[in-house]
Amino acid sequence: MPEGRLLRVDDVRVFAAQAGSMGVIIGMELYLEDGRAFTMYNIPLDVALTLEALRGERDYPARKSVFDFLANYEPFKEALARNLRRVVINEIDKSTGLYTATAEFEDDGFRTSIKMIPSHAVFLAVLSDAPIYVDERLVELDSMGEGEEE
Repeated sequence: MPEGRLLRVDDVRVFAAQAGSMGVIIGMELYLEDGRAFTMYNIPLDVALTLEALRGERDYPARKSVFDFLANYEPFKEALARNLRRVVINEIDKSTGLYTATAEFEDDGFRTSIKMIPSHAVFLAVLSDAPIYVDERLVELDSMGEGEEE
């Protein structure tokens, strides 16, 4: 899918929602510059908990996940802040409903893009204060209920 108009993400929040008899679903709400929100579901619990800890909404556990470790490992955070240019959630697989994000890196003139699980890419962007964008076409699909899975 060619890239459409990109909407900047102003804020990221995670939430838990009761899913009837299926239990709890973890979601991520991306609040966009135009006032809309883009929602993804089935976010890994480790990512959600670490994002809440980064925001000061909970403490880091004594037994850390890799996300907790990376959020507190300064050499990694410094390198990431120097090299991560932006994250763009820009693809959906229509057969699975799964989104894909592209993380764009640059180091000494060398540029590379990596396709990632969106919540992982958002985690990296939040950690490094890199901008996050969502392709407006995905926002339109989301508002019609056609794309929801991470």
